[in-house]
Amino acid sequence: MPINLARLFDLSGRVALITGAGGALGSRIAVGLATFGADVVCVEPTVAQAEVTVAAVQQVGRRAIAVACDVRVSAQVSAAVEQAETTLGPIAVLINAAGTGANYPAEDFPDEVWADQLALNLSGTFYFCRAAGRGMLDRGRGSIINISSIAGAVGLGRGSAGYTASKAGVNNLTRELALEWGPRGVRVNAIMPCQFKTPANMRLLEHPVYGGEQLMQRWLSNIPLGRLGEVDEIVGPAVFLASDAAAMVTGHILAVDGGYLAR
Repeated sequence: MPINLARLFDLSGRVALITGAGGALGSRIAVGLATFGADVVCVEPTVAQAEVTVAAVQQVGRRAIAVACDVRVSAQVSAAVEQAETTLGPIAVLINAAGTGANYPAEDFPDEVWADQLALNLSGTFYFCRAAGRGMLDRGRGSIINISSIAGAVGLGRGSAGYTASKAGVNNLTRELALEWGPRGVRVNAIMPCQFKTPANMRLLEHPVYGGEQLMQRWLSNIPLGRLGEVDEIVGPAVFLASDAAAMVTGHILAVDGGYLAR
């Protein structure tokens, strides 16, 4: 069927579920998808953490709900997907933006931090892909976008063993699902940002061991564009991958990194 070029990025009539929707990147993606017509399910551990994003989506005239869910718990993930589809309708777009990071020397990396990073960054991503993917497969259509990181492609060398391992897992999970689900109409891609101006990154600059002006200079020296990403700059790639403009794109890990990985 020919694609309507005038409506390549139109998401009208589609429901998008976003985990980590209260975060710096997740919230901007939510508003971006809503601006192009999507209704949005905002997932956070508590309803209160998603309320600001819900209000922002409603301000652009789209429907939005907050759903409480611990993405590390499979049963809660299944319940969240069921609640979302009962309230707003079938999920057409899934954005896995929930994530966490912590920095410890590898030789002293705590077991509980390692387990939590893999559970939140990798297992939670898989649980939502599986739970939302079942309905997409039944309908023969859907777009899943996993928010990864350049840390999934390269080491960072600053106590990020748990983060880099989990994000590398997200990248290959993305490829695996794309191969399995592509023949059944579901596209699975990932976005791999460099350092953006998020509160988490600003806090990392204050880390007693890994932070400081030296870290900022290291970041900037590795980004050919010479600056950190602005949070709104995640929106275009997300809208593209969610929309019919990316109808022939699956299994792709899109670097939004100012040229970081071109080195």
